[in-house]
Amino acid sequence: MGEENKGRNLALAISVCAAVLSLCAAAFLAFYPPPVTFSRLIPPDNPWVRDGRFSVSVCNGVQCKLCPFKCFLPEGARGRCKARVNYGGRIKTLVYSKAVSVHLDPVEKKPVYHLYPGSLIYSLASPGCNLRCKGCQNWEISQIYPEQAAKTTLVPERLDIKVAPDTGRVYGELKQKEITTLSPEEIVSYALATHSRSIAYTYSEPVVFYEYMYDTARLARQKGLKNVMVSAGYINREPLEQLLKYMDVVKIDLKGFNDKFYRDYTGGGLWPVKQTLLTLKKNGALFEIVNLVVPGLNDGRESMAEMIAWIKKDLGADVPLFFSRFAPNYQVANIGATPVETLTWARNAAIKQGLKYVYVGNIPGHEGENTYCPVCGRILVKRYGYAVPENQLTPTGGRCPHDGTRIPGIW
Repeated sequence: MGEENKGRNLALAISVCAAVLSLCAAAFLAFYPPPVTFSRLIPPDNPWVRDGRFSVSVCNGVQCKLCPFKCFLPEGARGRCKARVNYGGRIKTLVYSKAVSVHLDPVEKKPVYHLYPGSLIYSLASPGCNLRCKGCQNWEISQIYPEQAAKTTLVPERLDIKVAPDTGRVYGELKQKEITTLSPEEIVSYALATHSRSIAYTYSEPVVFYEYMYDTARLARQKGLKNVMVSAGYINREPLEQLLKYMDVVKIDLKGFNDKFYRDYTGGGLWPVKQTLLTLKKNGALFEIVNLVVPGLNDGRESMAEMIAWIKKDLGADVPLFFSRFAPNYQVANIGATPVETLTWARNAAIKQGLKYVYVGNIPGHEGENTYCPVCGRILVKRYGYAVPENQLTPTGGRCPHDGTRIPGIW
């Protein structure tokens, strides 16, 4: 009889716990409702929803094969990136033509230093990201659902070059327009009208808006524009290799060189990013690497030295490498800015290891902003922040005018 009572009491306790949990869940959803349901998100005339690529049917759902997370998605479920979904047994992208941040930037802001120094680059992003970087500079667009983004976006439409009649000073007058959708054709048209020499897929994570980027890059190539992907490199080999047909420069954020740091800081892993860099090398792509140095997290000298040695051995001495200064932001706003001495040490260590093009980012006036000839040591491209007061490479077709050394890049 005692055992029977115990069983009843246990069953009653479980029922009470279940009821309490249900009430808590209901209260939570009442105060913190999720974004609109997918059935409301995907009306037939939704201009942002298109068929996605790189997926396979498995069990009662689909598996996305775009990035290393390989999300399994039952019907109606979204991937980790929030921007890809299983709808009707097929992968759909929810952000095609949904530009949430569009600007006219100097190419040095990406940062990309071995492509048309001092030129303008038409830059855009859609919402979403497959990583969760604690220090993300653009978390307002990278860590949201597409339906949480602003309904309209202001985009550069035209840049008129004018001359002041009184002083003769040449200046630009930028025209902008408000849009709800921005097609690949419009992006290319506006890039040309703003005197941009290239288009950057940037700010959030362009892997997430792969189809949008791919179609735009293909059109841009036809019109003589260069394409730049600014990415964390969390992408599978097949999608990357298909994209490289239209990419001229790939800028990869190598967050650090410790797998624990990668897991804790980004929610991802180091190995897939290394594989991306090796794929870029294997395919002969022009790419640059940025390491954002976060004090106390990824600035250990042993780890940085290991990263430098790996880059030299597996990627080559010609790969441009940036050590950029961290600024307090997002979930790590309590961490101070990177000391200049740390960045200078890292740059000197990389040069000592034999890397030829090593830069320091986010510190205007630092000697590490300049591009030097690896043979004669002279300054070939002088920079101050985003300004380029001296460029000897463009007129010489990318060769040092003093000794003829060929500098890798597009000049």
